[in-house]
Amino acid sequence: MNTLQKKLASLSVVTALTFGSASTFADDEAAELLQLKRTQFTAEKALEKVSEKYKGQILEIELDDKNDQLVYEVEVVDLDKEKVFELYVNPSNGEVALSETESLTLLGFNRFDEDKLAALQSMKDNSFSLIGQLAKVKTEYPGVIKEAEFKQSKGVSYYKVKVLTHDGKRQKVILDAATGDMIPVMDHD
Repeated sequence: MNTLQKKLASLSVVTALTFGSASTFADDEAAELLQLKRTQFTAEKALEKVSEKYKGQILEIELDDKNDQLVYEVEVVDLDKEKVFELYVNPSNGEVALSETESLTLLGFNRFDEDKLAALQSMKDNSFSLIGQLAKVKTEYPGVIKEAEFKQSKGVSYYKVKVLTHDGKRQKVILDAATGDMIPVMDHD
């Protein structure tokens, strides 16, 4: 086999792996959508279930696969108790399970910097509702919320929200944690 043939063979393998992975990813998302459609369970419902038992600000909600079971993974910070809770919500039955609890402080140091703590405190003081904000996102981009993650950059606190729209497209939205303003972001995946 000459050098050109080896390069073409390598390119064929890489192409097959790339497109095979993309196909599998799309199949996995389709299976997720089918399960959620059967249960009629949304990210907002998962957050409502979590809020019944755990008070605090949502750091993240993500549709995930745990032991071949579709779950919403939710991370909540309770500033009063100085705890972070990692939870799983089963869309099939709405059960909330505690996975892990962490302290906000370790050896006298806070897990979050002062800006993040101030942003979380402001959200708490202003009764920011991620549930309500996600409903607004879904009004603009009908589909399934795959993830909402609290972030900070350039002095702005926001949620990066990923939506799988009903027409199969992926949409990212930046959601201002102070004002609720939405900014769509081009997806380069």
